[in-house]
Order: sequence, then structure tokens, then C-alpha cells
Amino acid sequence: MGEALLARLSTMVEKSASLMVSEADAARRDYIQTKYKMIVGIDNNAVVKFADVIIMAVKPQDFDSVLRQEVCCGISTEKLLISIAAGITTKYIEKTVGSDMPVVRAMPNMGALVGESITSISKGSSATSYDMDTAREIFSSIGDVVEVDEKLVDAVTAISGSGPAYFFYLIEALIEAAVELGLEPEAAKRLVVKTAVGSARLLETLKEDPENLREKVTSKGGTTEAALKIFEKKAVKRIIKDAVKAAHRRSKELSKG
Repeated sequence: MGEALLARLSTMVEKSASLMVSEADAARRDYIQTKYKMIVGIDNNAVVKFADVIIMAVKPQDFDSVLRQEVCCGISTEKLLISIAAGITTKYIEKTVGSDMPVVRAMPNMGALVGESITSISKGSSATSYDMDTAREIFSSIGDVVEVDEKLVDAVTAISGSGPAYFFYLIEALIEAAVELGLEPEAAKRLVVKTAVGSARLLETLKEDPENLREKVTSKGGTTEAALKIFEKKAVKRIIKDAVKAAHRRSKELSKG
């Protein structure tokens, strides 16, 4: 996710003057330096000292050590700290860096890799509207942004954070069904993927409810109706809701607050 942000931001700002990157892994460091033609350091303290906005794009299991040993050393209330670590609340961060430190929590998703993320941003207790505007501008580089109250971030995680996997699962099943019906795998994949992309584009462009568009595709006594009757018989909608609620519960269990 950190690289997705870097890839977009590096095309929008003067890299040498505006972007600093720190990466502990040597292989990743070499890769980023070569691909993005910029110097990548290994000193998080330097980034924190010189940057006005610090984005912590680290794994949750590494978050505490980086926050306590490196970020705390150079952070100040004149800077904005943005975290994209799953399950880490702004309250948890503020316990370490101080409640007067501007903190914003962001939850982008996998679509960031192609500039089609939907990111939720939530303000910490000392973040201002200016800080939120800054975060919104940054994450707009990888897609759309929605501001939510932090108490709803677990719901966001269950919907848009995990959501790409749900759609991939459905697409996987459709491709398998197409192959079972005799289509070649590559043709099956093209048919399913383009159908998914076109359907999403219709929803986005026409601004209609999905229920209305579904009804437009479904002719009485036709093929679509036959398929939807199976969905209803198997309670697919109920299964999907139960699955999302399970993701929501697990997100709460994993949260550090």
C-alpha cells in the first residue's frame, strides 16, 4: 500500500524536494530506488525530523517498535501523522505520541494499486479540518476518499478493506462455472472480468440503485431470473451479510485501541 501511494504521489510532486522514503529491507530499498528514481533511506528518524506529513505504512506487528523507537523521537505538533496500519486506532497512537499530536487514520484498499482505491479517513482528537483536507488530498491520488467517524472503521474494514476478496471470490466462481459449461479458461476469464468491470461502471455512471439495474437485466421467465431464483433459494444475500458481519467482528477483535 505504501508503494501504491508512492507511485501516485511521485507523478504529482517534485520527488527530490517533497518526498522522503525510508525502507528497512535492502532488496525493497533497491527496487524502489531503481523504479522511482529517488533516494530511499533506512533512517525513519530522518523522515520524521524533516517531513511535515509522516505516513506510517508499516505492518501492524511492526507498528509499536517503529512508533516508540523512531517516530516519537522527532514528532511534534506542527507535523501530521497518518497511519494506514490495520487495527491501530488514533487513540492508541496518541497514548504514545501525545494526545495533542495531529493523527489521522486511513483505510485504503487494494484498488490503490491501479488508482481505484476507496479510502476512509478518520480524525484523531487533535486533528484539524486542515489536517483532514491534507489527508484527503494525499489519498485522492489513489482513488476516492470518504470521511468516517473512527468508531465505524471496523465496518469499513469489513466492506471495502476485505471487499475486493469478496468480488474476486464471485469472479472465481463465475469463471469456474463458465469453464464447466465448455468455455476455454482464457475466454471465460475475459467474459467474466469485463462483465464485472462493465457492471461496476454502469452503477457508477448511471447513478441508479443496484436493485433497479438488476431488475432491468431480469426478464420474467428468462435466464437471469432462473439464476436469481437459485440465489434466493440458497439465501445467498443472507450468506453475504453474515460473512461481512463475521469480518466486522474479527476486525474489532484485532483492533488496538
